[in-house]
Amino acid sequence: MGGIALGVAALVVAMGLLSGYRTEIREKLVGANAEIVVYPLGPAGAGDIDALRRRLTAVHAVRATAPVIYQSGLAASADVPDGLDAVLKGVDADDEARVSPPLAAELPGTGGRPAVDVPGEPPPVSVGAELARRLGVRQGSEITLSVPDASGGGPVFVPRAGRFRVAKVFRTNFAEYDAEWIFCGRAALRSLCRMPAAANVVEVRLDPKADRDAAERAIRTAAGRDFSVADTLSMNSGLFAALKVQQTTLFLVIGLIVAVSTFNVVATLVMTVQEKKRDIGVLSALGAAPGFFSRVFLWLGALLGGTGVVLGIGFGSLVCAVVTGFRLLRFPPGVAEIYFVSYIPFLVRPLDLAAIVAFSALAIVAASWVPARRAARVDVAEALRYE
Repeated sequence: MGGIALGVAALVVAMGLLSGYRTEIREKLVGANAEIVVYPLGPAGAGDIDALRRRLTAVHAVRATAPVIYQSGLAASADVPDGLDAVLKGVDADDEARVSPPLAAELPGTGGRPAVDVPGEPPPVSVGAELARRLGVRQGSEITLSVPDASGGGPVFVPRAGRFRVAKVFRTNFAEYDAEWIFCGRAALRSLCRMPAAANVVEVRLDPKADRDAAERAIRTAAGRDFSVADTLSMNSGLFAALKVQQTTLFLVIGLIVAVSTFNVVATLVMTVQEKKRDIGVLSALGAAPGFFSRVFLWLGALLGGTGVVLGIGFGSLVCAVVTGFRLLRFPPGVAEIYFVSYIPFLVRPLDLAAIVAFSALAIVAASWVPARRAARVDVAEALRYE
């Protein structure tokens, strides 16, 4: 029972790790980029964002839309005057709260209220924790943001710089966002880069009950030829497919521990059959059918193995809860850039537990079958020869 319990516990922890990792990446990607993003293919469609939003809102599966400005730039501070690469995202707090509630919680402000521009002070921004550390800034510090001029009236790479106030330092535990992203007001970013259009991206939130593929086709039709439609999860389908393959492979590999531990069940049942050989002979002489002994030893194997499975699931779930509660699996910044996240929660899903129970039950029944058949074939004369 102890061997099976350890094997099942290892399987629960491994599945919890990969399920938590995949869920964490999925939530962070959708949380900062919305489910569907629509962006113009050229200047012709860039200026009609309001009309685009009206067309998208008319789609039945669309729950909310939000105009957004994405802009690459540099963030500089007193400690780092040369600046660091940054991704600037200009949003409206109210619209973003309807489209992406997880991201809205990271916008500048406190107590759920967005920060507002104060006359005479730089506009507020929210800076990723790792980027803030590298810049040497904290809440209340001032930074300089430099972006290309998007007015279209001059050279393409003319920089535009402005002073901003760090109103919040956010931590999403998604390494890419914490190390590069800065959230600010859409109007402030539009003014800084002199963008003629109201936004260069429209984010869309879908109804959870809607068919994603059908909704994407309807949005593509409503957007028209001047706009392109992208699904955030589809753009990262390769990553999620690789994680799924990795999880399946790890399940099979660690599942071998459970399969090997069932040999303990085989040994226990074989020894029990040998010890109870005379009892089996007596019962057979009294009229017990061979199938009766098969059922007895199958139930005994199921009892031993099932107890081990229950203990293993309980212990593995406890380990996952402790590791997640105390955030024991954290990565330093350099390693976090490789794994995309700086912290991984262990997620014990009912589906994973069902697969573990099914696999363990199959292995235990297969291990119990041979001793059970051996008990059914005990010869009465041989068992009672010396009685």
